[in-house]
Amino acid sequence: MNILGYVLFLPFLYFYSYILGPVLKCVLIPGGLAVLMLIMGPKEFFHYMKLAKQAPSSHKPAELT
Repeated sequence: MNILGYVLFLPFLYFYSYILGPVLKCVLIPGGLAVLMLIMGPKEFFHYMKLAKQAPSSHKPAELT
């Protein structure tokens, strides 16, 4: 019974990891950004996207004591 479980599980694991995962990333990330742009409006959306793309080196690192 365990061997049958592995025979059925491994192809689905491969399919979801290497085929469906990248396809979903290509669809869901741009779609989510489009919905966010509809909610915020294009002007504010591009303003915050520009801020997000700035280099994090402009921030001063916190000192741990």
